[in-house]
Amino acid sequence: MKSAIRCGITGMLAFVLLLSTEGYGQAPKLTGPDAVRLSAAHRFLEASGSVETMVAAMRANLPAQRMANPQIPAEFWNRFEARILAEVPQLIDSIAVLYAAKFTQQELDALVAFYRSPTGLRLRELQPSLVTESSAIGQRWGMRIGADIGAALQPR
Repeated sequence: MKSAIRCGITGMLAFVLLLSTEGYGQAPKLTGPDAVRLSAAHRFLEASGSVETMVAAMRANLPAQRMANPQIPAEFWNRFEARILAEVPQLIDSIAVLYAAKFTQQELDALVAFYRSPTGLRLRELQPSLVTESSAIGQRWGMRIGADIGAALQPR
């Protein structure tokens, strides 16, 4: 039972790390002129809803994780989801450092301007449902491919 829980936890952590691009908490603190870019990165993340979209993707995949790991108690998944939601500010801080390191001040300002435009606002409005629906489409697609390959491997 404990190894099954560990496998489920390991899979979910790999998923979270894949979505966040960098390991949680590994990004260095920026000071001086880079602190201005860090502030711009925070504005971008707020304007774009990127972190909310990431959290929506994780939450959308929880039912599949629950079904794939029935040996893991429901209480684990309930606490896992609650913890994800509670620790979003820490995730935002870590991801802001990544964006501040990868984008110039001008690029971050342009991204913020886009997400504050009518098209950007519309994208942000639709993004959570797009992620949830895309995740369901991806799950069905993967299941179909898996079923096709499984059928092809069956002895005739």
